[in-house]
Amino acid sequence: MSPYKDKRWRSKRANILRRDKYECRNCKRYGKMVKADTVHHVWFLRDHPKWWLCSWNLISLCNECHNKMHNRDSDIPTELGEYWQDKTNPPTSKNKF
Repeated sequence: MSPYKDKRWRSKRANILRRDKYECRNCKRYGKMVKADTVHHVWFLRDHPKWWLCSWNLISLCNECHNKMHNRDSDIPTELGEYWQDKTNPPTSKNKF
């Protein structure tokens, strides 16, 4: 079963969209108010499955910005995806997930 069909994910996704006021966090950096319709794993789910429901690893994005986060052919972060990874540090042993 896809993790995106899990009810824990659906609940977390709704909470993240509410947290971000349904605004694309990337567009907001440029002063644009664009409705978010996607919740993105900054540190990719494939590489870091233990962080799949961690709020610190999730951001609300519009579809256009979400498509700019990772190369769809190689599925690696783009420069923009790396920017958000640099900005979003995984927790240390002192921080909680």
